[in-house]
Amino acid sequence: MGKTCFIVGGGPSLSEFNFNSLRNKDTIVVNKSVFDVPNPNFFISVDYTFLKKVNRTQFLNSPCAKVFVADMSYPFLQEREGRIVDTRFNLVYQLNEYDLIIKSRKQAGIGLTFKDFRTGKNSGFCALQLAVVLGYTEIYLLGLDLVTNNSATPTHYHGGYGEKTEKFNSKLLTYYNFFKQGLEMLHSTSPEIKVYSLSSISGLNKIIPYRDPREIFYE
Repeated sequence: MGKTCFIVGGGPSLSEFNFNSLRNKDTIVVNKSVFDVPNPNFFISVDYTFLKKVNRTQFLNSPCAKVFVADMSYPFLQEREGRIVDTRFNLVYQLNEYDLIIKSRKQAGIGLTFKDFRTGKNSGFCALQLAVVLGYTEIYLLGLDLVTNNSATPTHYHGGYGEKTEKFNSKLLTYYNFFKQGLEMLHSTSPEIKVYSLSSISGLNKIIPYRDPREIFYE
């Protein structure tokens, strides 16, 4: 495993992106981007309903290591007899499709070990946290936009999950604040870890340096 990795989210900035540019790169894919990135290394999600929204067989055929993050900071998620249960619905999580289950008990900030894994309340942040824990020191963010320009703008390059833009927009400020806190903490505690944005529209460009993808993939 190299020191550089690319995290691939689902933001609309990827609508014209050539995913073949990521072939032979270390990649961590978030949710539906697993179907577009060639030969990803890791898949990660904090969304238990993800497998209900996609082709399960296609997902299982992806050779990447599949990681699920259980956000145990929510009081309704509890461990019972070695299983994770959503007590709101008495729903026992079925996680056999995943290679690694991370039980996180914190949302804010960023950790340096699996035991101190933070979720940021979203899968994209979990991908960043995973990259840090795995020891990557140069991390590039693709499609982690945290913005939509207006109600007509798609929420995701792949069409999203049927969620209305207005509702999705209401979540973005929360996600942004978790990223801001985590990235500032990372810069303070581990300045050797560099994080860059490869999305020209990302709200994270206020926090971390933006680099033109052409400099990375075509130089």
